[in-house]
Amino acid sequence: MGWVKFLGTAGARFVVARQLRFSAGTWIELSGTQLLLDPGPGTLLRCRKVRPPLEPLELSGILLTHKHLDHSTDVNIMIEAMADGGLKRRGVLLAPQDALEGEDPVVLRYVRPFLERIEVFQDGRTYTVGGVRISPVRHEHGQVETFGVILEGAEGRLGFVVDTKFFPKLPERYTGVQLLVINTVLREWNPDIDHLSLPEALEIVKAVKPKLAVLTHFGMTMLRGKPWELAREASEKLGIPVVAADDGMTVEAKDWA
Repeated sequence: MGWVKFLGTAGARFVVARQLRFSAGTWIELSGTQLLLDPGPGTLLRCRKVRPPLEPLELSGILLTHKHLDHSTDVNIMIEAMADGGLKRRGVLLAPQDALEGEDPVVLRYVRPFLERIEVFQDGRTYTVGGVRISPVRHEHGQVETFGVILEGAEGRLGFVVDTKFFPKLPERYTGVQLLVINTVLREWNPDIDHLSLPEALEIVKAVKPKLAVLTHFGMTMLRGKPWELAREASEKLGIPVVAADDGMTVEAKDWA
């Protein structure tokens, strides 16, 4: 029985800094394999506080889509927790090259020996962790390497459109997913910000036609617009179920089947 749990739904620096929404990552189970996507600030705490609690020792891997702080702050402590405080060598980390090397790597060398292996995301490649196939999708997000991901398991195909500006080939890269999760920071398009706006997110939903679309990673303008109401209006307009994620919300496989 697959599921996706949104530990946090904050996007953009002000919502994160003020903790208007939690900024923890997204926990996923497919084919009996548990994965953590983008462990932002407070992820470990949220794992312990949600009910039922989530156990880092049950994780098989951590996926880091890019190194910005709202996505990566807890990556090191989650690696250590996944490895039982570093006592066991276990788990896989998948991350872009610049999150691991260069002037500002975010994954400490101290924790890297705790992992079974580290995989560097490359567009066009496919990786396997447990029973899940993982296909990265290159995004365009400022000066940092950024990858969305498509996860495929026994329960179907899930697409996570993370931080990016819109580009024409973006929707087609997610064709065929049943659950489409989109980081929707802006209510209206802003050419100076490399994040998706609500109209762009809905353009992707319209093109992909998933069984269910979930909007998350909200900035201030989305919060002020009441994302649950915006999602309801989008569902009525598109004829495709669209929901706005709340902190702690769980989506189960039956919801996208």
